[in-house]
Amino acid sequence: MAAVAPVVSFCATNLNTLDRLPGSLASVRALGEALRVPFEIVVADGPSDDGASEWLADQSVADPRLQVVHQIERNRGRGRRLAFEKSRGQWIVPFDTSLAYDPRYGPILARYLAIGSPKFLFSEIVALPRDSVEAAGGWRDLIGGEDVDLYARVMARFGVIAYPTGWPASQSAKLGSYARQMRYVQGGRFARFRRILAVQRDQLIGSHATVGDLMAFNRTKSFARRVGLRAFFTLAAIAARFSPIRPAELGRNNYLLVREGLLESFLAGDWHAVAGGGPPPKLPLTQEEVEFLALRSSVYRDRRDDLAAFVVPK
Repeated sequence: MAAVAPVVSFCATNLNTLDRLPGSLASVRALGEALRVPFEIVVADGPSDDGASEWLADQSVADPRLQVVHQIERNRGRGRRLAFEKSRGQWIVPFDTSLAYDPRYGPILARYLAIGSPKFLFSEIVALPRDSVEAAGGWRDLIGGEDVDLYARVMARFGVIAYPTGWPASQSAKLGSYARQMRYVQGGRFARFRRILAVQRDQLIGSHATVGDLMAFNRTKSFARRVGLRAFFTLAAIAARFSPIRPAELGRNNYLLVREGLLESFLAGDWHAVAGGGPPPKLPLTQEEVEFLALRSSVYRDRRDDLAAFVVPK
């Protein structure tokens, strides 16, 4: 008998997260089972050298719903793309193998699937229609900013239903950005610097940001710190000019496009369709992010009082 085609594909890229991977996959399996539709889990791994590859291989034998894709380069965006290309589901749910997801996201995902909207769901766990991902061009091989790069293109074309919950349990196990990137590094101090520079280069590409945008995020730092950051950002911007991957031209900074899309979705009340009578969304923002929005976003400035119920300190 032929296997039932999955309706939902949980997709991830993984590298050296054996300490967190079992809990993450267990939580994703629980979410899939709560949806009561056929699902699959596709993980692009590698090259992990902490035992994660072997653990995933054993798991894929025990659970035919798990597929493992091997990649030879330590590139998160490429891993996202490979996992997506291997998947078959009508709905794509990217996940982070360093996170164990709260079971309360199951009902949110189920209500989102029932709507059948071309918009994508933005929460602590994201879901997108396969057709929307394909129409927007999919993930690109960026090692930083790969999600903003895609989400901005999907949002510009199809829109978003924003329902971040702010539930702290869902983020309790998340790796910091520096710790995450160091798992991708083999070598000493110079290798670490090259990796962080490449991440910043790709974040500039994915966000279609300028050095001025990045400095606006850091305007409250000390003078000496800002001088160092400007030099580093300028070096990353020069590297971005030589990258074969060009920024998606959507008329403005793609990070700002995504943030304003979320804010507009809050104000429109789209979240009621997936909240099931639950509390309003909560979007945790750092003080730097709040100040950047106040400086650059007319949506935030003009409706700041209305948005105060949704934006909370991070």
